[in-house]
Amino acid sequence: MMTHDEVQELLGAFALDATSPEEHALVEAHLESCPRCRAEASTHQETAAVLAAGLGAELPSGLWERIAEATFAARPTGTVAPLPPLGPTPLVTARRRRTKMPTTAALRRLGAGVAAVAACALLGLASYLGVQVGELRSQVHTLEGRVATASVAEAAASATAGPHTMVTLAASHGQTAVTIVVTPSGTAYWLPAKLSALPTGRTYQLWGLVDNKPVSLGLIGTDPRAMTSFRVESGTTKLMVTAEPAGGVPLPTTGVLAVGSIPPGAIG
Repeated sequence: MMTHDEVQELLGAFALDATSPEEHALVEAHLESCPRCRAEASTHQETAAVLAAGLGAELPSGLWERIAEATFAARPTGTVAPLPPLGPTPLVTARRRRTKMPTTAALRRLGAGVAAVAACALLGLASYLGVQVGELRSQVHTLEGRVATASVAEAAASATAGPHTMVTLAASHGQTAVTIVVTPSGTAYWLPAKLSALPTGRTYQLWGLVDNKPVSLGLIGTDPRAMTSFRVESGTTKLMVTAEPAGGVPLPTTGVLAVGSIPPGAIG
């Protein structure tokens, strides 16, 4: 089983079908329970499709709007100095002052000098673009997180309007700490919970009890108020929450913070 960080490192290769069969299966399994990674993988796949089709390809619907909105909605506070204009190099100036044809050796030296100047210019341009791409990527990730949260909220509202079961998870003092919407198909939604935010390096992890054995259903993150979705298989009798190290664990390592039962027949 891969951690959240390990899966994120493979998302680019996953979008290009460059992972091994074992890695591909592990990433797919993680994406089922992680909306943030699903959104990032989808963006990688859209970008890969554009690159594969060539520069003249038509962009996927809404891709540029999402990037543009992220760029202008959260413009960076710092500014990047423009690249200095490239003037004639000393070698080129010297060549212009010559009155006789240059020798082959001189031409080779001239070509090497021009190549060096061009390489420096390209490195400067690459550094400039790298800063811009890094800032844009951060803005896009922020926007994707907001879009993902809005989509989960809309889906949860739609599920609540139809057949569903509300499962309440109570803390040790008996008060409801978490409320989860479970649909007959097994799709479930974590609603904003009455738990404290966790420090960096920790995450809330949701578990299902199947045949008296805990099965990880997904990571909630440090903020229990963030909405997310996950799958609950038929035969799951209880839902539980623990606080674990970031990236999650295969089995609980801490005490259960909240627990609730799923009524028989809630999942068809």
